[in-house]
Amino acid sequence: MAAESSAVMAAAAAEEEGGKVRLEWEERVVSLVPTATADEAWALLSDFLAFHRWHPRVAKCRLASPDTAAAASASVVRYCEGTPRGDGSPPDWAHETLLEHDAAGRFFRYEMNDNNMGFGVFFATFRVVPTAAAGAPGCELRWEFESEPVRGTPKEALVARLQAGLDGMAARVQEHLLSTRAAAAITSAGVELNPDNSIAV
Repeated sequence: MAAESSAVMAAAAAEEEGGKVRLEWEERVVSLVPTATADEAWALLSDFLAFHRWHPRVAKCRLASPDTAAAASASVVRYCEGTPRGDGSPPDWAHETLLEHDAAGRFFRYEMNDNNMGFGVFFATFRVVPTAAAGAPGCELRWEFESEPVRGTPKEALVARLQAGLDGMAARVQEHLLSTRAAAAITSAGVELNPDNSIAV
């Protein structure tokens, strides 16, 4: 990983000129989790290093060895690897640097760095937003990005890919919460459960 990404250098140059870097692609995808409060969903999804637990196409997500620039700023850099391909070619992978993590606002922002998917400058923000009254079920997962055009990938294809991934995450969150609530209800009724939440006989 380079000590400074092209995005950081471009931003520094624009700041010196008093301007703001505006990348060519900007988009947002949204998925609803109707049974979860925003706090419930955020509690599951807020861990920057647990992406693989919720995204159906991510097989690995772990802390990467930060470069000197990241170490100096105490940034967290994660390594993400996609699920294996059926044709035997290497899976997708990327290093991503956490830029901001706001628990009160239920969002984090990150930058993609080294990767094998053709991405250059790419920033993304992941948010959990309530869709109902405070504490009531219903929230949205939002994945916003701004980037340079991706080599060999139309913007519509990237948006569709992100949407499919976010839909998969929403489904996993909903399934997890429904399963957890069902297990809690059974336990409170005095029924013994096996470790996989099936009823013991």
